[in-house]
Amino acid sequence: PPFVSPLVWPLCHLHAACSGRGAPQPITAHGGMELGEHVSSFLAATRSFLLALFCIFVVHGGEDYPAFGRAQVMELTWMWPIVLRNVLGTICICGFWDWFLYCSPWSEKLAPFKFNPRYPATRQILHDAVMTVSASVCGSGVEILICHLYAGGYGPSSAAIIDRPLATCLWAITITHWRIPHFWLIHRTMHPWKTDTIPDIGRFLYRHVHSLHHKSNNPTAFSGTNMHPVEATAYYSAALLCLPFGVHPAVPLGCIIDCAVGAWLGHDGFQWPGSGDYFHYLHHAHFDCNYGARHVPIDAWLGTFAGSKQDVSRLWGRKPAGLEANETPVHPEKAE
Repeated sequence: PPFVSPLVWPLCHLHAACSGRGAPQPITAHGGMELGEHVSSFLAATRSFLLALFCIFVVHGGEDYPAFGRAQVMELTWMWPIVLRNVLGTICICGFWDWFLYCSPWSEKLAPFKFNPRYPATRQILHDAVMTVSASVCGSGVEILICHLYAGGYGPSSAAIIDRPLATCLWAITITHWRIPHFWLIHRTMHPWKTDTIPDIGRFLYRHVHSLHHKSNNPTAFSGTNMHPVEATAYYSAALLCLPFGVHPAVPLGCIIDCAVGAWLGHDGFQWPGSGDYFHYLHHAHFDCNYGARHVPIDAWLGTFAGSKQDVSRLWGRKPAGLEANETPVHPEKAE
């Protein structure tokens, strides 16, 4: 795919799909990224930051964005527009992309590009849509907290983004990279630790929290943030990481958007002209591997990267692992 495709999503994807040129390529997973892929990731983060600027300066009118004063007092009058904006954005982005890949006039042409040739049932997509909207409400809660902190004097009180342009740009283009370790830690904590030395808290959290996300082991865009409210809040809390550094509010909002859009597109289940992340698709298929993302290759460093089902077996030896060891239900796939 063109390296600029994340920045101008979905234009390059739509052009490639509608033109009908190209064929599915052999695909393998790697533990890290090449330089060109990092550049594309910087552009994806830039997209998230630009969307944050659009929300602040166009949707909310700049100085009227609650972080610049109104949020000092917790009132529904400024909170509900944030929730409504995020819910509508969720439905529009995920709904459009799932429609295009699974239901549009081009869906039949796109079928050969799907990682898993079987299709999820409509019941799964509807379930995931409800839970992803719920997760966006949780993300809105994190944004509301951030606005309250800024309005209370925790960060810049002015909408002027020119005050620290170089620092702001650096934070913006690296959003995905600095949030991934947070994602890896939260995610790994919610999978079984497979240890007898201490209580396996991860197994408890998986059964009662994270298993909801893994019901969709054949994911779509709506599966991206199909999460229990506890997990969704923890996931979006990555936006809090940059607050101690006095960044412009567009940076944490960009992080919330990057968490959302990155998960939605990365779960779409298709190679180019889709946006699916094969590294993470293998995690959904085999569970006990690839807990992070390739931007910061923590799985490769710590030995939890797997490129195939056989790799998962080698990772854990005699310990039960993979889909066969999963103790919680998954959504049935669509009947042939």
